[in-house]
Amino acid sequence: MEEVVVAVLGGSGFLGQYVVHQLLEDSLKEHNENGKRSWRVKQIRVLDVTPYQPCIAPPSGAKAQVEYRECDVRDGKKMTQELTGVVAVINCTAIAPNLAKEDLGCSNDYIRQVNFEGVREMVEACKAAGVRVLIHTSNIAVIMRGVKLMEHTETHTPLPTNQDLVFGQYARIRLAAEKLVLEAHDTTTSKGEKLQTVALRPPIMYGEGDIAFIPEMLRLARATKNVIPSIGNPEAFMQAAYVGNVAEAHVCALRKLLSGNDNHLEACGGMPVYVTDNTPPHNLPGLVQPFLESFGIQPSQMLPYWWVSLMMLLAGLWTAMWSLLGFTDNKEASSHPIRALHRYAGTVTVVSRMRAELCLRYSPPYSWPQALKRATQYYTNKFV
Repeated sequence: MEEVVVAVLGGSGFLGQYVVHQLLEDSLKEHNENGKRSWRVKQIRVLDVTPYQPCIAPPSGAKAQVEYRECDVRDGKKMTQELTGVVAVINCTAIAPNLAKEDLGCSNDYIRQVNFEGVREMVEACKAAGVRVLIHTSNIAVIMRGVKLMEHTETHTPLPTNQDLVFGQYARIRLAAEKLVLEAHDTTTSKGEKLQTVALRPPIMYGEGDIAFIPEMLRLARATKNVIPSIGNPEAFMQAAYVGNVAEAHVCALRKLLSGNDNHLEACGGMPVYVTDNTPPHNLPGLVQPFLESFGIQPSQMLPYWWVSLMMLLAGLWTAMWSLLGFTDNKEASSHPIRALHRYAGTVTVVSRMRAELCLRYSPPYSWPQALKRATQYYTNKFV
């Protein structure tokens, strides 16, 4: 049995630490669906600028070892050194959008440096180090452009343009990075082997380690007398996914591309793959309500999308006028939802995970009740 080293870039982060956890779980298995497996992970190399301190306990008896190494994804030379001996790379490195700022944090060039230039450095480092498999975490925001998506597969999703993406510059950066990874599929590495790549597109995630999605909605609710604000279109259902299930999809992609059987109708190499789970789709306030009940947060009284849009526009004009007069708002974050979040929650976005099921053999290991229980316990312990 071949023993392989897998590097998890961004392994100290929200998704990355759960990818490490699922890899440890996988190291306990001697067989797969086709019988005895031909390889197993002997070492998980966590590459991150932040020390590896997971908020989830590792499974007992795991056979793989976890080793943390400090590495900045923007430093291609350092990354090439740290990828020496690595067979597969799972990239979870990304700066998440700041849902408290209208520009989602993109006014700071750091997002582009990490989310695009860092990915470019990573691809070149993989080739230079002779890595065989690269699994990249993208985001469903790269295809959200205000067009209704209802059970769309990847091939039937209308192609986005750089001008109409709901999350604007943030989504454009992520889309460009995804393109870099997919175009690197089947390119030759320094060892003369072919690099196999795939990009996974999860929706917004929740669960242990989340500091951006549910916490931001909790902050907004607490700022509006413990009521979830009316955001988005009441009829615009969207998806979220438990971080543990998304992490498992990365392990499934690893199994598939390392198997050497990525061909014919079940091929996924060089392709984007939607990753969802059994979290019930809902409008944004309905999506977050189950996680906030333990905080005494009340459901939202949904207002028409156009009405909320108008109020946000007027509020923005009022703020701009006062700013021109020399008055500034010293608060770190507004108590009002940003317009980008309102547009995001105003688009019907429910995609199909058929490719993940058929090509990756992905099946969410955590049911909706299990995911809700685990996530709610984390949020309650962290933010009460």
